[in-house]
Formats: sequence, structure tokens, C-alpha cells
Amino acid sequence: MAAMMAVTRAKRPLRNRVRSSLFLMPAWFSPSSDLRAAFHRARGARISEFVEIGYFVIIDNLYPEKVVICKGATVSARSTILAHDESKAYTNRGAERVAESTVGPNAFLGVHCVIMPGVTIGANAIVGAGAVVTRDVPAGAIVAGVPARPIRQA
Repeated sequence: MAAMMAVTRAKRPLRNRVRSSLFLMPAWFSPSSDLRAAFHRARGARISEFVEIGYFVIIDNLYPEKVVICKGATVSARSTILAHDESKAYTNRGAERVAESTVGPNAFLGVHCVIMPGVTIGANAIVGAGAVVTRDVPAGAIVAGVPARPIRQA
């Protein structure tokens, strides 16, 4: 039987880890979208003005600073935007992947969708409810499904 390798994670400064954790609950439960966005900004996420953030939105817990949400975008309730993937590290198949994820200007993310690390959602794109986005979405496109596939291009 192969020897088990220890999973090693990149050390992030304690200050960043505490900041990300401290503001997590207020970011989920604040009564207004503006407050939820403000608490996610305090966690380190790069969120522009006029962004709508729904309840229970998860913006990467370990690397919120790698998530960019541009002006006028909407992230609906219970959606998740990831910037890291540790699956290969935990299964001894490779290193942790950390990549910037971006939601473009005026893009719309439907309820309960998942944006995987390194994905860019283009300007004015629409991601359908429950979609899992594993690849970049072009500007103006409409995608849905698991994994997300184009439905229509503007």
C-alpha cells in the first residue's frame, strides 16, 4: 500500500485568516445587499459599487481577495464563488489550485450557482439557477446546467 503523503497548505498570514472569518457571518446574514457587500469587502473580496449580493452567498473562505465582482453585477442567494480547489492536494494527485475568479460588469448569477476557481463571467452574461460554471462565460452569453453550457449568445 502506498504511503500516505501529508497534505500541506500554503500559509496565509494570520491577519488575513482572522479577517476572513470574522466578517463571514455578518456577510451572510446582513439585512441589506449593501451591508452584505461591505462585509465581503471587509473580508478581502474586491467588490465594485452597485453590486447586489444575496443572502448566504459564499465568496471563497480561504482566498476572498482572489474574487472580483465588477460594477452592477448581481450574485443571487446561496451562490458560491470559489478561488481555490484543494481536491488534488487532499487526494495526493497534485497541488492546491488558487486562481482569480471574476464576475464581469452587469453580469447576473442565478440562485444557487457555483463558479469554480479561475473562471471569468463576461459582462452582461447570465448564469442560470443551479449552474456549475467550470469554464469562462463570454460577454452577453446565457449559460445553464451542470456543467454550465451555452443556451444563447447575445
